[in-house]
Amino acid sequence: MRKILLLHTGGTLGMAPSGEPASLAPGRFLDHLLVQVPELGQLAALSVEVPFNQDSACLEPADILGLAGRLRSAARDFDGFVVIHGTDTMAFTASVLGFLLADLGRPVVLTGSQRPLAFVRSDARSNLVNAVDLATRGIPEIGICFGNHWLRGVATDKLSANQFEAFQSPNLPPLAEIGAEIQFHPDAGQFTRQVPMGLGAALDLNIHTVTPHPGMAWSLAPAGVSGVLIQAFGAGNLPMGRPDLQAFLEDCRGRKLPVVVVSQCPHGGVDLSAYELGRQVEAFGAISGGLHTRWTALAKLGLVLGAGGDLAQVREAFGVGWAGEPMPEGAWSQA
Repeated sequence: MRKILLLHTGGTLGMAPSGEPASLAPGRFLDHLLVQVPELGQLAALSVEVPFNQDSACLEPADILGLAGRLRSAARDFDGFVVIHGTDTMAFTASVLGFLLADLGRPVVLTGSQRPLAFVRSDARSNLVNAVDLATRGIPEIGICFGNHWLRGVATDKLSANQFEAFQSPNLPPLAEIGAEIQFHPDAGQFTRQVPMGLGAALDLNIHTVTPHPGMAWSLAPAGVSGVLIQAFGAGNLPMGRPDLQAFLEDCRGRKLPVVVVSQCPHGGVDLSAYELGRQVEAFGAISGGLHTRWTALAKLGLVLGAGGDLAQVREAFGVGWAGEPMPEGAWSQA
């Protein structure tokens, strides 16, 4: 029987009603997990740890880096891993882990739920059983198991706040579709691993993020930030006729701040050469985020900056697929 380590970090799956009026808060429901979900013991020899237990909206960089460190240190002792995590920031954690653990050689399956395991009508039990099952299959991917799919972590985004099919992989096929049988994509586990050395000691998220809207006034990036992430319109368009936007971009260029541009659209991505406005953005030195999701772009930028990377290294990072994230030249990067 495969040995699986389950790490519970918090989230709705293990929450319980609290206070008056009742609201959900981290609880101790997982103390007797194998009693509540005995079928898990039929799938794997399961060990359970709780590195931290909090709502994922409260996640800090140190939490994610600590989680990555625990997974790597346990790789020799376990055949696979399941991480119970809150849905709000699960796509971000999956992106960071997808990069840092690309060479782990073990399945890392993140899961959670929209309703607690303690509730009678909940998606928690099926998500948990499916995640443990996937972790025993030996496919070396870091991905999110939710609803009927297993999705590559560096290609995911949260889709819904209440639907059981809560995540999407807009620019990459699912690693697996989960029904009466689990149907794996032929290329699951097959991707080029070329993550730079020296990442993971720090995750610099002192990043100024901007989501433009029509008529928005642009202020200069705050002093002391390490980089900028813009969620632009469509293929990377911005209202370049605005003097305040031009001043913003010129100031970033003068300060040698990396400015990465991703799209507000979930499907497709940024192509700064597609429109004249995008070409003007690029002329100020902005970097195309291509098909990176907002979370994957934030993870990649934060890891490069955390390793002391400069503008040139950020530009290089977004031109290369590190761990199977979608790239403009093709959806699947083959090993």
